Amino acid sequence: MAAGAIVTLLIGGVAGMLLLLSGTYDTAATSQHFAITHRLLEAGLHYSVAAAAEDIEVPPLDQPGMVEQGAACYREHCAQCHGAPGIAAGSAAQGQQPVATNLTQVAREWPPNQLYQVTKKGVRMTGMPAWEFAMAEHSLWSTVSFLKQLPDHDAASYAKVADAVDSCPAATDLTAVPSKDYAKIVLRQYACHSCHIIEGVVGPNSHVGPALVAWSQRRYIAGTLPNTPENLTRWIQHPQQLRPGTMMPDLRVPESHAQVMANYLFTLD
Repeated sequence: MAAGAIVTLLIGGVAGMLLLLSGTYDTAATSQHFAITHRLLEAGLHYSVAAAAEDIEVPPLDQPGMVEQGAACYREHCAQCHGAPGIAAGSAAQGQQPVATNLTQVAREWPPNQLYQVTKKGVRMTGMPAWEFAMAEHSLWSTVSFLKQLPDHDAASYAKVADAVDSCPAATDLTAVPSKDYAKIVLRQYACHSCHIIEGVVGPNSHVGPALVAWSQRRYIAGTLPNTPENLTRWIQHPQQLRPGTMMPDLRVPESHAQVMANYLFTLD
């Protein structure tokens, strides 16, 4: 029976690979998932988040100003995809597959530790990013505080609370002990692999920028700067200042994250 199960799985895997490589599987976003596919992915998400959030300690969510700060973070980072009371999601988000859910029901049904887990870590294979690299820790919990009140808001009350605070404090410091694995996460979170092939980072075969391999052997950065960890950190943070007109954009990388990226690249020889 065990051998039969293994053979069945192998056949299924090969059949699935052949289907994908044949080009007959429709990957267009205008084609919906099978209902069973959607349900299985949804169930997998719930169980995964519940397990990951099990040991997260929830701080008091009723601290003064917390809801207002969370509403500003929601307005700045969440409403474009999830919408808000009286406000539709952006046109790009409306056509996503899977679609970003309206968070009113999610906020009502999910406990705070699970809302925090998803907000901080994101969801792979969807458009949901890991906000821990863009939002300060207090901002993450403030967003959770607001989400728990979201079901009680209508368009008028949301507009009032969302405009009470001007901006959402951004992440400025490292949130983990620097390591090669952490550096790869940081590189992915700033989408560096969308333009560069990066040794150790899985991504598209993109040659928009130079391949980031054997970096320690390079003499110059962008053809002009001596290749040192300090200069590379500066380049990651301020490419347009150091070489105006370069294709390298300003990714708003804080110094701590830029240092992690630079130190990792200098391990590649």
